[in-house]
Amino acid sequence: MPCPLIVTESRLNQHFQNSGTILQDAVDASVQLDVDYEFVSPGAIGGLYGTGCEFIPRNRGRPVAVAPLIHLDKGVWVWLGYHEEWEEERRNRHIRRFSFRSVGLTVHFGVKNNQFKPQMFRAEWAGWARWNGPDYSFQAIDAGHPHWQFDALDSLPDDDFSGRAAKLLSRLKAEAGSQIRDFSPQLATVEVRDVVTAQKLSNIHFASAAAWWKSSPHGDHAHGPANIADIETWVKRSLEYLKVELARL
Repeated sequence: MPCPLIVTESRLNQHFQNSGTILQDAVDASVQLDVDYEFVSPGAIGGLYGTGCEFIPRNRGRPVAVAPLIHLDKGVWVWLGYHEEWEEERRNRHIRRFSFRSVGLTVHFGVKNNQFKPQMFRAEWAGWARWNGPDYSFQAIDAGHPHWQFDALDSLPDDDFSGRAAKLLSRLKAEAGSQIRDFSPQLATVEVRDVVTAQKLSNIHFASAAAWWKSSPHGDHAHGPANIADIETWVKRSLEYLKVELARL
């Protein structure tokens, strides 16, 4: 059975400072970056702030600050978002303590000084925490932790896309119930594109720490951080990997 990761307020303060250094080292040299965090009921939340950051809307939730990570081409940049959450535990001898909930790195594409920066994918680590009621568990039954989630299909459809896709899916379902007949193309390529794009991927957790070829428990795909250094190392090495892969674009 996993154990929750619980730290004191002073240790969490130091962690957010360490995370700011890790993130500053990863982003473009033009940015002066730090982690902005606040202790609010029922816990603590960390995010980015600093010179060179821009505020943009996310697919879900309130606007967030993102920082330029890598320049791609012709003014297009990869932008990085960061979010971390801890939950306050019952006090022990008047010392505030917090349990780890999640940390995430979000990748957006866009140009500077423009709010349209579509959310492309995320690297997230949701830990052993109280997600539903008083009991500890992993978020989303049987999901991989840490994991990748892909948002581009949700971020990029045009304004009329949802309506077109709904009509086409309804038509396909109706035709599926008709008698069997020789195959012939029923949809134009642009219509097929709409139907395929309607299949959302953002709810799928693509496990990123699963050694499925090994026997249990070594082949499990859900893991929680054992200590605060695990979180910092995961953020640092995830950013290193992201920069190598994004440089291929």
